[in-house]
Amino acid sequence: MSMESGQTPRPLPCSERAVVLLNGEYDLSPDFFRLNRDYESFDFFCADGGANLAVRLGIVPQLVMGDMDSITIATRRRLEKLCRFIELPVDKDVSDAEALLKMLHEQGYNDIHLFAATGGRLDQTMFNLQLLQRYPQARIITCNEEISFVEKSSCISGKSGCRASLLAMSARVTRLSLEGFKFKLNNHDIESGSTLTLSNVIISNSARVSYEDGALLLIVERLAPAPEKPRQRLHLIK
Repeated sequence: MSMESGQTPRPLPCSERAVVLLNGEYDLSPDFFRLNRDYESFDFFCADGGANLAVRLGIVPQLVMGDMDSITIATRRRLEKLCRFIELPVDKDVSDAEALLKMLHEQGYNDIHLFAATGGRLDQTMFNLQLLQRYPQARIITCNEEISFVEKSSCISGKSGCRASLLAMSARVTRLSLEGFKFKLNNHDIESGSTLTLSNVIISNSARVSYEDGALLLIVERLAPAPEKPRQRLHLIK
């Protein structure tokens, strides 16, 4: 299916939760989605070359959107009778990822997980990170980390023991406060490029981040490290 400029595709069946596969590096297990039962309630979508990843993982998406410059001929033939395709112009003002996120936002998806959004081209990675500010219901998931936009008053649940960093996406973030972190802050201003909020640790199952003005990304470990086993003392035989 081809989409004319300004035309919006008709609404899709919507579970309100979506997985979007992009064309970066995928570093999770090939069985990740099969083993994580939570994803049974998600709808799956691909931005252009993310369709190649879908085929490798044995996933049939609801829709593939893009200018089709990264999808292989074999992938297109494999999927074109199984799902919808929306073909965008090569020369356009937005990336394939942004076009797809815009459509999902308009159709009411409020929990969007992006995979293969990092790695590969650095410029694509940087722009994908910035898209999280425009679409705060989206998060990037890698093998080791989750990346999301932090609203001005946010609760972080279920991440006790995880390393966490906060990255300023604006020139300044004002009156930043952290509760439930190893290193707390109270109404502290941080400048873009500051490493003050690098490598903190969440120590509460209900940590809080609040700030007055600016924009922040949270980069947090996907899973807390396993506790270290106590070391056994060596008994020397005399």
